[in-house]
Amino acid sequence: SFSKEGNFKGVIARLDSIKALGINLIYIMPIYPVGVLKAVNSPYATRDYDAVGSEFGTLDDFRALVAGAHKRKIAVMLDIVANHTSWDNPWIADKSWYELDSTGNIKYPRNWKDVAQLNFKNNDMRLALIRSMKSWVLKANIDGFRCDFTDGPPVDFWKQAIDTLRNMKSHKLLFL
Repeated sequence: SFSKEGNFKGVIARLDSIKALGINLIYIMPIYPVGVLKAVNSPYATRDYDAVGSEFGTLDDFRALVAGAHKRKIAVMLDIVANHTSWDNPWIADKSWYELDSTGNIKYPRNWKDVAQLNFKNNDMRLALIRSMKSWVLKANIDGFRCDFTDGPPVDFWKQAIDTLRNMKSHKLLFL
């Protein structure tokens, strides 16, 4: 919603005016494809942690935004919601990656019925989520993450994720 176009190219076109405001960091809300099953169109109903939602542009467009920001000495942070996914996320195929109720159905967190609650006792799920975070650093050269709903996932997950990402010697990452 920052640009009239509502996409990465619209933000790229305004990078000079953003810099002129004295901005040194851009925080980008979730850019992932949003799920449609049981959906309320929330950007926090992630269908694919590794892809760009087509409404924003392409991965190359996002890379151009990050490169343009870096050229102006502006860091770019990407939002990550690590607590849950959309109901049509491919991970749903493995129910062990999600918390289950007593009848074996996937649970949703709180009153958010549009998303499925991840199971942080499942190490494969944790590693997949961390791999996705790491991939954004490598494929788009982002400077860190704003970690949404941090009190959802357990503290030991955040420690594992942040320790893993900080071990990437090629990047000095920010976390919010």
